Amino acid sequence: MPKMRVELQAAERAEAQKILRKYADGGSDRASDDAVLDEIWRLGHTSAGRPECVGITNGSPTYLKFDVDVYPGVNR
Repeated sequence: MPKMRVELQAAERAEAQKILRKYADGGSDRASDDAVLDEIWRLGHTSAGRPECVGITNGSPTYLKFDVDVYPGVNR
């Protein structure tokens, strides 16, 4: 299953670290999940699973990085 990477800008670095910890502990963040899935849909793909937070950027502004499985060849 192919994966797509989506990056979401965080309001501040502390918030990004908090969200990253939620995912690392096996949880999720509803607002982040919804934003990632909306972006996947906007890009014309259909998600095949829930988003997985894989890290944050070191720059300013800070971005959360998510990987999402998408169905191959299924575009809107």
